[in-house]
Amino acid sequence: MRRAFASRYDSAMNLPLLSKYLGVVTLLLAAAMLFALPWAFPWLGHGEHFDTRGFFAVLSASVIAAVLGVAMLVGGRAAKGQLYRREAIAIVGISWLIFTIVGALPFILGHVKGTESREQIVRLVVDDLFESASGFTGAGATILNDIEDESKLPKCLLFWRSETHFVGGLGIMVLFVALLGQGSAGKALLMTESVGPQGEVGTSRSQHSAWIFAGIYVGLNVVLTILLMLEGMNLFDALCHSFGTIATGGLSTYNSSVAHFQNVSIEMTIGTFMMIACVNFSLLYAALLGQWSRLWINTELWVYLAILFGVIFAVMIAGLWHHDFPDWATAFRLSYFNVISVQTNTGFGTADFDRWNEFSRGMLFVLMFVGGCAGSTSCSLKVIRHVVLWKSLYNYVLHTFRPRLITTMRLNGKAVDDADELTNEVFIYFGMVGLVFIIAWMSLLLLEPDSAWLEAGHSPPVKMLDCATGVAACINGVGPGLGALGPSKNFASFSIGSKLVFTALMLLGRIEIFPLLVIFTPGLWRRPTT
Repeated sequence: MRRAFASRYDSAMNLPLLSKYLGVVTLLLAAAMLFALPWAFPWLGHGEHFDTRGFFAVLSASVIAAVLGVAMLVGGRAAKGQLYRREAIAIVGISWLIFTIVGALPFILGHVKGTESREQIVRLVVDDLFESASGFTGAGATILNDIEDESKLPKCLLFWRSETHFVGGLGIMVLFVALLGQGSAGKALLMTESVGPQGEVGTSRSQHSAWIFAGIYVGLNVVLTILLMLEGMNLFDALCHSFGTIATGGLSTYNSSVAHFQNVSIEMTIGTFMMIACVNFSLLYAALLGQWSRLWINTELWVYLAILFGVIFAVMIAGLWHHDFPDWATAFRLSYFNVISVQTNTGFGTADFDRWNEFSRGMLFVLMFVGGCAGSTSCSLKVIRHVVLWKSLYNYVLHTFRPRLITTMRLNGKAVDDADELTNEVFIYFGMVGLVFIIAWMSLLLLEPDSAWLEAGHSPPVKMLDCATGVAACINGVGPGLGALGPSKNFASFSIGSKLVFTALMLLGRIEIFPLLVIFTPGLWRRPTT
């Protein structure tokens, strides 16, 4: 037994097995690209002409991805052994890098004409990597100034931009396990890719769990698409906005986002589905089975809803007090949609909330670090971590004047057996997010010249706030920030170095830092010496 345990954890990385799994993941990406091709035809993509440039850019990218996937499969054809946690972590981290890089190929092939200078090509490639990472991670940030101009972003590429939300929201590993099933390997992949503390587990069988997740996810997309079409959207816009809503991504097909439609019904529908998409999917499954008692006793769900509607009410009152809204109806309409959009890390907009009063803007900034429930498509810190944090702090305060008091942490009406371990994990994650935030923030302050803000008539402190909100928006997957990165602006004006920082932050936030960081740790790849 001891020898088996040692061989399981003390062996070096199983590279052939890694190559095999990554090959399958890359082939799935190649297949996903093909769904963007039909939108090149005018009758389906609602364009004036056949989208030649976008069609061949996506098709070429799909072929390249397929060749790369086959090459990795060939490299792993002699793979033996089981998939353990070491390989599972590596597969998850590298898969997100592959999806970001290979997923950017349609944009790169569609944008680069071959007449640009080397510096221009580098900038275009970095911009497209940023856009790809934003789509897959559900961050919803963008560097594109005019997405309605087909000469800049053809219909095929516009659809692929939104489809990256669908693929990323479903989760690379969930899709992998659902389609192929891998036994214990599937369980390892699924547990590694799932983000946030998992207090609810629908089933012990990984493939069954993945199918349940995928079924609910696809079902929500289908229902929302039908509703949006009934409310006046065409199929193209309905699909793209459904992808952005359920995946909490927020990339729209219009420059003014959802505000383009000026339709209260559409806003309320998208707002409500954003809220539903950030509920733990195991609870949605329980609701489908009629197990409503699981919802009533779920601590995280009620805290999530309390924060959401509490902030909506606070923003309404503050907005009316400061005359941001003309009446109660407008106050509710704009607060409901935009507060939900920020807390769920979606990023859709119906108003430039950067023009609201300072209290409301501050509330929205704080919400960026809250997010939705664990086991949902939301990014950020997750409500359950905040619940554990506050319960732990409360117990700590009690112990300062009653050191012999025995306290018990309770979640969902039950005592938590491994409360100390859970508390440590939450504190470590909060600390890690804070550390990454500070490093990224200081990097942006170093990379971005003060002159850009001074020429715009702003003082250096404004640059500090703008960079801070940019970091918060990217690592939490919100998309728009405040100030220079508000809902009516984007990330286009930032330098190449800053865009690479933002790209890294989006990836770190989506897979919760550690799976991406560890693949750059030498110890992951070599056999331990002790």
